[in-house]
Amino acid sequence: MKTVHTLALAIALALSPVAHAAASPGETLSLGAERRGEITSQSSLNHQDGSRSQLYRVALREGQVASFTLEGALRGRLAAFHDNELVAASNPHRESASLVVRAKRAGTYTIAVSGVDASAYGPFTLQAAAIEAYDGRVLGVGASISDWTDGKRQLPLQIDREGLYTIDMLSEDFDAFLRLEGPGVSLNDDDGGDGTNARISARLSPGRYTLSAEGYGSERVNGMYQIRVAERALPEGGLRDGGELTVGSTVSGLYEGTAHAYTFTLPARRVVRIDMRSSEIDSLLQLTGNGVDKTDDDGGDGLDSRINLMLEPGIYNLRATAATSGAGIYTLSLAASEVPEGAGGGALAVGRPASVTLLPGMTDRWTVSIRSAGDYVLAMDSDAIDSYLRLTRDGQEVTSDDDGGGALNARIAHRLEAGTYVVEASSVDSSEGGEYRISLERR
Repeated sequence: MKTVHTLALAIALALSPVAHAAASPGETLSLGAERRGEITSQSSLNHQDGSRSQLYRVALREGQVASFTLEGALRGRLAAFHDNELVAASNPHRESASLVVRAKRAGTYTIAVSGVDASAYGPFTLQAAAIEAYDGRVLGVGASISDWTDGKRQLPLQIDREGLYTIDMLSEDFDAFLRLEGPGVSLNDDDGGDGTNARISARLSPGRYTLSAEGYGSERVNGMYQIRVAERALPEGGLRDGGELTVGSTVSGLYEGTAHAYTFTLPARRVVRIDMRSSEIDSLLQLTGNGVDKTDDDGGDGLDSRINLMLEPGIYNLRATAATSGAGIYTLSLAASEVPEGAGGGALAVGRPASVTLLPGMTDRWTVSIRSAGDYVLAMDSDAIDSYLRLTRDGQEVTSDDDGGGALNARIAHRLEAGTYVVEASSVDSSEGGEYRISLERR
C-alpha cells in the first residue's frame, strides 16, 4: 500500500515542473486507441491540491512521437512521465487538455489524467495517436512537413533555381518564429503569416539553406508545427526596389530587411495620399523633402501605413520599410488630387489668423517665419474636431499640444528664435474633419 500511495501522490503532482513518477502499474494504452474512464472521489488523491488522478501506460520507440487528447465532461489535465521524470504536461490555459510526447528513449511512458482541481470530477475519453514526424530529410520546393519540438529545430532546405519563394511556419501550440540563413540571405519573421504564424517571402538563389523553427522570445516551446515551402509567382508588373514614382501609380516590392528609396515630383500644391499595404510585414513609411518630415506606421488598415498631407510643389523622398523584422511583398500607391476650396495649410503670418477646413484623415502644414525672437502663442480652436498642434524646426519637434487651449482646443505658448518653423494642425481622431481657426500672436 505504501508504494501505491507514494505513486499516486507523485503522479498527481503533474502541474509541478519538478514532479516525478515511480514505475506505474496503470492501465495499458496503445497508440491509435482510446480509453474511457472517470475521475471520482475514489481515484488516487493528490495531497497537494486535492485533485484526483488515473494512470495509463503506453510503450514508445526511441524518437517516436505520440499525441494524447482528453475529451468529455471532466475538466482535466494531462501529464507524461518516464523513468520517474515529468516529460510533458498539457497547457493549463487551454480549454481542452492535450499534449505531444517525443520519446527520447524507448520504454514505457505513464500518462496521468487528472482533474484541474479538487472539485473536478467526471467521465473522460483519452485518445492516443502516433504522429508521423519530420525525419530530417532535406526540404525542397513543395515540401510540407509536420513535426513536434520542445526547442529550436534546424532543417536543411535545398533551392535548385533562382526565384521568389514563400516559407510558412504554422503552429497552434506556440507563437512560431522562423529564421532563414543561406547564400546572401539572413532573414527572420514572427507574425508574417496568419495570427501568430511565421512567413518569410524572399528571392533565393540556388544553394543550401538552413531553416530554424523556434518559438518567439522566451516562450517555452512544446508542441506541433508545420513547415511549408512554395515557389511564388511574381506580381503583375514585377517587383520594384525603389526609383521614381508617378502620381496615380501602384508598384509592388519585396522587402528583405533593407528600406527601398523612392522619389516623386509634384508640379503644384496637391492633397497627397500614400499607401503601403502588406499582409506579410508591418509596413512603415517615411516621407521627407521640401521641408516635410513625416513617418507613419499603422495609419492605414491593420498594420498598413498611410500618409495624408497637403504638399507644396517640389521633389519628395519616400522610404518604404518595415516596423519590425521580417520579409514580404508590399504594394505602394501614390495618389494626388486638387486642393479643395477652403482647405488649410500654406503660410501663416503673425497676427493674421485663418479660418479653414481640415479634411478627414489629413494633417495641414503651415509655414511660419519668425523675424525676431520672442514669446509667441499658437492656437487652434474648433467646435468640430479635437484639435492637435505640433511645432517643428528643421524636422525636429519643438513642442506639441492637445487640449492646452481649454475644452478640445490646442494652444502652444513658447519662446521662438528667429527662423522658419512648420506647424502641423490635425485632429486627435484621424477620421475627423471640420472647420477650425488657427492663429499665431506675439505676447
